Amino acid sequence: MERRFFVLKNKSYERMSKLIKIKNLKKTYKKENIYVKAIDDVSLDIERGDIYGIIGLSGAGKSSLVRCINMLERPDSGEVIVGKVNMGNLSKKELRDVRKKIGMIFQGFNLLNSKTVFENIAFPLRIMKISENEIKEKVSKLLKLVDLTDKAHAYPSNLSGGQKQRVGIARALANDPEVLLCDEATSALDPKTTKQILALLKDINKNLGLTIVVITHEMDVIKEICNKVTILESGKIIDSGNTIDLFSSPSQ
Repeated sequence: MERRFFVLKNKSYERMSKLIKIKNLKKTYKKENIYVKAIDDVSLDIERGDIYGIIGLSGAGKSSLVRCINMLERPDSGEVIVGKVNMGNLSKKELRDVRKKIGMIFQGFNLLNSKTVFENIAFPLRIMKISENEIKEKVSKLLKLVDLTDKAHAYPSNLSGGQKQRVGIARALANDPEVLLCDEATSALDPKTTKQILALLKDINKNLGLTIVVITHEMDVIKEICNKVTILESGKIIDSGNTIDLFSSPSQ
C-alpha cells in the first residue's frame, strides 16, 4: 500500500526517534460541585514504530489521555507534541489538518449505518475532495488490507463485530496517518475476534511503520501486542516501561 507521508527509510533510526511527547499533562472535570482529576501530571514519550499500551481500570484516566493526544479534549495544562508540533498551540483549522495524520478507532466502531462499507472508508477522502478515481483505488487497497473486499457493498448492520472494527481500521488509515489511536478497540469483541484484530494491528505496525497507541483495561491485549506500556491509576502513572520487563518484575 502506498505511503505518501510516512516512509521508513532507516527503520532502526526512526524507531529511536520520539513521535509523541506528553509533558506534565493535567485534566480536571467538574461534576456538580466535585472536581475530579482525570489526568494528574502525566509525562511520557512514544517512539516511532511503537505499539504503546496505556492500561488502567475504568476511571483511571486512560481515555481522557488518548483524547488529549489529538485534542478532542483540551488539557488544563501541560504539553502534547506530535512530531514537532505542539498540539495546544494550534488554531481550529490547523488542528483539523494535523488530525488527518492521527487515525482513531473506537470501541463502538462509530460507523455510518446508512452507508456501505466502501462509503464508510471513502468518507474522510471525500471530505478532502480526493478524485473519485483515487478514492476507488485507495478504498480497494484498504479493503484488501483488512480482508473485506467481498463486503464492499454491505451495510454495517450486516457485519459482525470484528468486520465492523476492520472497517473502522480501514477508515482510520484512509488519510495515511502517522499515528493510530485505539480506544478500547477490542472491548466489544469476543476473544477469538480480539486475537484477529490484534494480529491485523501488528501487521499494520510492521508493514506500514505505523505508530499505534492502545488504550485498554485488558492485560492480555497489552501482553499480546504492545512493546511498551504505561499503567494509570487515578490519573497518575504508577508504572511504565518495556512490556516484557514490566510483567516479569513489576514495581507495582
